[in-house]
Amino acid sequence: MSSNKKILIAKILAHQGLNGWLKVYSYSETKQKFSEYKYFFIQKDNNTLRLDVEDISIEKSIKVKFKNFNCREDSEQYIGKEIFILEDQLDTLEENQFYWNQLIGLTAYLNNGKKIGIVSDIIETGSNDVLVIKGAEEILIPYIFGDTVMEVVTEEKKIIISEDYYEQ
Repeated sequence: MSSNKKILIAKILAHQGLNGWLKVYSYSETKQKFSEYKYFFIQKDNNTLRLDVEDISIEKSIKVKFKNFNCREDSEQYIGKEIFILEDQLDTLEENQFYWNQLIGLTAYLNNGKKIGIVSDIIETGSNDVLVIKGAEEILIPYIFGDTVMEVVTEEKKIIISEDYYEQ
């Protein structure tokens, strides 16, 4: 993995109280993982800023307190900003496991070679993730590797979907 590549993982939504805490929406499938990070990156005025974490609370929602953010005024300028981590901060996955950012943007093909669209989003449903594929129309396909999803080739930016599952 490239140590300089930044991965989008969350967005700052709003203030949480008066003491500099911020409410965050995580794009990650697990909130618990969020609490393991000691720092994040934010783009501000064409600059990348590193923000060190003072504390994180994960209950009904994720709340983050960055160092030196002691009041609402300190954190106001960060509302609406996206939060990134370095690719090296991600856990190493097992074979045939992928992070969402690796799947979004892949071109989807049926295993007969027919192109059906681009993976534009992924929906977390609880039982399994669902790929949103935009082509001539929007298609929702459960991500079940070896069943609905036959192969993922990130180097070629493609994902192979079973034609047995796909209804035209």
